[in-house]
Amino acid sequence: MSTQRTTVLIVGAGPTGLSAAISLVKQGFKDLIIVEETASRPEASRAMTIHAATLEALDFIGCAEALVKIGIKGKAMQLSDRKAPFMAAEFSCLAPYTKFPFVLLIPQTTTEEVLEAHLKELNVDILRPEKAVGLQRNSQGELEVSFESGKVITAQYVVGADGARSVIRQLTGVGFSDPDGTPPDERLAQMILADVTFSSPNPNLPTDAVHGTASAGKFFLTIPLPTSPDSDPVYRIGFNVPPSAGPPPSNPPTSYLQQYLDEQGPLHLSSDVSVNPIPIHISKTIWATRFRTHAAIAAKFLIRMGSSGESAGQGRGIALLVGDAAHIHAPAGGLGMNLGIRDAISLGPVLAAHATASTESLPEQDKVLEKHVAARHDRALSTIKLTKRIMAVASFLGAAKLLNINYWLLNLLFKVPFVRNQIAWNLSGLGNR
Repeated sequence: MSTQRTTVLIVGAGPTGLSAAISLVKQGFKDLIIVEETASRPEASRAMTIHAATLEALDFIGCAEALVKIGIKGKAMQLSDRKAPFMAAEFSCLAPYTKFPFVLLIPQTTTEEVLEAHLKELNVDILRPEKAVGLQRNSQGELEVSFESGKVITAQYVVGADGARSVIRQLTGVGFSDPDGTPPDERLAQMILADVTFSSPNPNLPTDAVHGTASAGKFFLTIPLPTSPDSDPVYRIGFNVPPSAGPPPSNPPTSYLQQYLDEQGPLHLSSDVSVNPIPIHISKTIWATRFRTHAAIAAKFLIRMGSSGESAGQGRGIALLVGDAAHIHAPAGGLGMNLGIRDAISLGPVLAAHATASTESLPEQDKVLEKHVAARHDRALSTIKLTKRIMAVASFLGAAKLLNINYWLLNLLFKVPFVRNQIAWNLSGLGNR
């Protein structure tokens, strides 16, 4: 068994963990270790949008420019029924408030590559694969994390950035549940995501916008992804699988994706010549996955562990939860990874100040850290509420009948520039930094 000692141990090297590490180093902090359970980054990635507020945070740690060079500057998020546009929230309205008046379309795997390369430039390496299996507080008030490999790392702070099934959260015994206690709309609970290419270029495919289609309780998403000039265009598609269709396959084949594109997607992307005079087919599936949507938030983001797992007062010997380890919600609006990255980057200066505080100033830094964590908890709650509202609107639009007066009132409401601008503002995160 080998033992290492550090001030900060970050468990998880996804976007949140990497951002936390870079933020700490940028604050002049050097004594940290970052570990990752997997031997290499997965090829598939769910998240693929970076909003303006997150780009500002990434700019603060010197990573935004590299990402913007690679990604697509999305101008809008559009919603339609299967035949015609219903609403478009254009991000150009953000120009007076940010240098990033767009949504950046870029796969999570690419975001991780850029962040990891930047971290390596800062002379910080990731220890992998290292799976945490134990966490306790020693007699010196430090936290000891044990790993499947036999390694033990002792730290004053442990940052759990290890995803929705966070081992660190489980080892600290922190509860994780929906803040409202309400289950998701079953019609939108089963979801599929995939990256695909199409049989031939089609002028109706989006090139610089996120496009959603809602109809009859069903939803379909189409988003362009950055590719090299000599490669076929790649698109992220996503859709719900109604409960009546049973559980979707774990690795959906191309034929399955095509079926739902034809049944739930915009008619101008159908392969059925009877509804689309320029039929289009999915020619290749790069990867595909299934998942269920749900929302949950950790009961607390900061845990002071005692020898029996109870509060040990103030000081060091703290576990913190960030990103999906702290909060999850439906993918509506592409907000999950964004909130996690902002969690991590904003934690950097606060945690660095707490770690380097003198004994005399530590009580005051305790208050600063606790206030920061409470604010992040509130922001997570507001984001969960926003995603639930988005899902409710999508569900309503899909199920609404053309004779429903509320449908037409909502249609008129979405034509008001102020309303569309407010949607763009809420999605951008600029009001929820």
